[in-house]
Amino acid sequence: MTAAAIVPAAVLANVRQRWPEIADAWARHVEAESQALCDQYRATACTVLPARYGYVVAIDTPDGPLVLRSSPDPHGPNQAAVAEALANLGISPAVHQTLTMDHGTWIVLERATPGTRLYEVDIGAVSLEALFGPLVAMRHQPPPRPRMPSILDWLRSRLEDDRLADRRPGTLIAPAMDRENALELLAHLARDHVPGLCHGDASLGNVIASGPNRWTYIDPRGMSGESAYDVAVLAIRVARFRDSADLVPQVAETAQVEPDRVRTWMTIADAARV
Repeated sequence: MTAAAIVPAAVLANVRQRWPEIADAWARHVEAESQALCDQYRATACTVLPARYGYVVAIDTPDGPLVLRSSPDPHGPNQAAVAEALANLGISPAVHQTLTMDHGTWIVLERATPGTRLYEVDIGAVSLEALFGPLVAMRHQPPPRPRMPSILDWLRSRLEDDRLADRRPGTLIAPAMDRENALELLAHLARDHVPGLCHGDASLGNVIASGPNRWTYIDPRGMSGESAYDVAVLAIRVARFRDSADLVPQVAETAQVEPDRVRTWMTIADAARV
């Protein structure tokens, strides 16, 4: 099987656009590396899962269901470190193994079941405690690696980009005035920001069901930040389906963060089209 065949065409196209210098080398290795991991864990069945910038496969093993995830993202080692840190706090699925090569990073983790993504359910009926409660454990936790890239720098670059292409679905580039205001707010937050553990991408596709009443967070961005940012990013999505008048106080109390800080992060993240 060719690399183009094992890696979904849409994924390969996205990877080539985002990391053209490493995309084909990564794709060439995926099949052999995937097979080696399947052999190592004695996989009995494999199913390719949806992804944008990586090859993700669900496998059944004698010891339980797992997920294998390969990404050519240069920040892959940071993502793996954050995934392990979140798993140790019970926020994300347990990580069994990480492998980093010149062309990409593999993460082997437990498969959450049923694995339903948040966008596949009636968000208006989901418990806010179940959604935002897991983020409490992240508060005041240090970044898992030194000198990790900062979510603040990443947001700043997005706000300064007049041709931003990687935007939240259904959005256009924010007006210049909104982005300038967001940059001022970001500078204000930076004054007392202490880099900490942060998921960095709490979108609807990265929050999945683990059991009948529990939600778990997958595919972290691999940057330092703060838990209030994650609360804000998820709150932006949830606000589309629930009465937003008292949403921020509710989720801030649940996640044990300051509501005003969540509101500020929401303004910044929205202008950055996160």
